[in-house]
Amino acid sequence: MKRIIYLTLIASIIGISASAQLRTSYFMEGSYFRNELNPALAPTRGYISLPALSGVGVNLSNNFLSIDNFLYKHNDKVVTALHSSVDADKFLGCLPQTGFVGVNLNTNILGAGFYTKKSFWNFGINLRSSNDMSLSKDIFKVLKSLGNGHYDLNNTSFNSSSYIELYVGNTRKVADFGFGTLTTGAKVKILAGILNASVTTDQMYADISSESVTGNLQGTLRANGVILDPTKGVVGKEITEEILCYDVNHILGNIKNFGAAIDLGAELTLLDNQLRLSAAVTDLGFIKWSKATHIEADATGNFYYNGINLDTGEADSDGSAELYMAEIKKAGYTTRLNCSLNFGAEYNILNNHIGFGVLSHTEFRHKKSLSELTLSVNFRPTNWLSATVSHTLFSRNKLGILGFALNVHPKGINLFVGADYLPMKYVRYESIPVPYNLKSLNLYFGLGFNLGKAKES
Repeated sequence: MKRIIYLTLIASIIGISASAQLRTSYFMEGSYFRNELNPALAPTRGYISLPALSGVGVNLSNNFLSIDNFLYKHNDKVVTALHSSVDADKFLGCLPQTGFVGVNLNTNILGAGFYTKKSFWNFGINLRSSNDMSLSKDIFKVLKSLGNGHYDLNNTSFNSSSYIELYVGNTRKVADFGFGTLTTGAKVKILAGILNASVTTDQMYADISSESVTGNLQGTLRANGVILDPTKGVVGKEITEEILCYDVNHILGNIKNFGAAIDLGAELTLLDNQLRLSAAVTDLGFIKWSKATHIEADATGNFYYNGINLDTGEADSDGSAELYMAEIKKAGYTTRLNCSLNFGAEYNILNNHIGFGVLSHTEFRHKKSLSELTLSVNFRPTNWLSATVSHTLFSRNKLGILGFALNVHPKGINLFVGADYLPMKYVRYESIPVPYNLKSLNLYFGLGFNLGKAKES
């Protein structure tokens, strides 16, 4: 088991490929990515996915990072929000009290799916990562005003978790009611934790005056992972550089963090396959992190800085930064995965060649949930070609942000390209075109190899 996990780590470094849950692919029958959103949605053919080919992409979601919040027009030019012509209240009024940034990565290392007489089976290995960061609005107040005052940065935090996922899934038709059919799917996952790290703040502030800048941090630092060696890197209340160990034997012996998860889904087809209703819960699970690879400590930090000498441009030497660690704890703990709920409905016309879909997607992340509603028009001119155009609501995306996807899946090959959010409006900043009104990003590419025959209706 440990040797398999170690080999998958090597493979993921050689072939770095990432994909997130691809909302635009939900109603694309030939795509095997849709099975990640709902295990009851099987592709039309079996497949084999390989490292560096099966999926390449990135997913970014947030509630404040948008070009129109940071670029403004002034005298027929585009300037940044920090420009003196931009009113501070106008800029800060566009930002939430607490900014949130979330990044999901799902590296498909190996995978395969095939049909039997009664069902569809798939299995594979993924390397997954989830990263969340919260930023206080006062951070932008400091950057914009650069004035005297007290700035509360207490809402700042960071959480990151990476793990290997080994899964096996099954999809099968369980009932035919005469007026419709019911298909269910389930995917069972065994998880091996690689790294978990977090910083939470109980108190964090900065005081800025004409003479100096002072700051204080009180919070908790926590880390757990296969590259940590608390037996050498923790001396009393101090954490040293020796806590990081990249020796292969050490990593293999440190694989002690395990967990499990499950995906469950169902699809009901009605009106001679014209209407399809579906629902799923994915990544319902946990990872138990061992105390043998864990450190946690309450920390207090103080910062003092006299500023910069404007005549010489050099930093004043009279500055200091200190971090005091309370007693370092070594205890196991459990974290939950970022669970998602998906509800879909599609109505098809012209013998299934065109479909109109609605997908509700809610993700429960670390201390926050995000909800989106995606509307799509799905085209299937042949049984080996499909395309989708979509627009996502409720994620602060404005009109003009569209999703596109193309899936070519004849016998022998499965090519998928697409994006959940593509802006139609651009502005030029110093001759560089940048997207406008864009707060989320999800780009992906996938190339797999088809097996077997298309699913019979």
